Amino acid sequence: MRSLAARGLAIVVAAAVGAAALYSDSRADANRDGRTRWATLRVQGTAIIPLGDNHLEAWNDCGSGWIDYLSFSSSIDVNTSVGVLASFEYVAARRFGFEVDLIYWSEVLGLRFEATGITVDGSPNFILPTLGANYHFLTGEKTDAYAGALCTLGVIATGFGADIEISKDIALGLNLGIDYYVEKSWSVGGSIKYLDFGEVDFSVLPPSIEGIVCDNGLFGIGHMNFVSLTFGIGYRF
Repeated sequence: MRSLAARGLAIVVAAAVGAAALYSDSRADANRDGRTRWATLRVQGTAIIPLGDNHLEAWNDCGSGWIDYLSFSSSIDVNTSVGVLASFEYVAARRFGFEVDLIYWSEVLGLRFEATGITVDGSPNFILPTLGANYHFLTGEKTDAYAGALCTLGVIATGFGADIEISKDIALGLNLGIDYYVEKSWSVGGSIKYLDFGEVDFSVLPPSIEGIVCDNGLFGIGHMNFVSLTFGIGYRF
């Protein structure tokens, strides 16, 4: 998971640098239908609302005796949470934009695992490098509205006491947003995004007992999807 997410983060950085270089060769150019060839940097706060299965419990009761050490219980809760989004978008051909995002979700999951002599309990944070494409269907003097699709390139789980393995790093989603320009380059805006991870499993066993507890502690959360609402500021180059 971490290696895929790291590669995804590298792709996001490279894409942002490439888009910035492309932009430097073609400054924004106004016409009667609106702007063309511009770039926007956005920093926004976000609220994350789960839509799928938001609670799951799993257990393995091996009875008494010498095999009791194989018993465990576990649970996952998907939380309504908050986070931060930083994005860079380059719009070419007046309407079509290419966007790279770095998304941070705070304590979006509550994970608990108990086995003989071991308890793992906490709420990891998610970092999601993301690529997207938008179509700007309204590009007026003050208003820029757009819709598009996005794809996460991995999930980096942080702030947890044990290693976390996630069975699926990729999420697909949709995006609808608007920027309102309060000055020539500065704007306020927001968006609504839908992200769907599909069927997801987590393994939260500490490495010291991996392979001892049944199925390495892997238990499913079912279908995990979210709606995120963002609001913040932007700067057009």
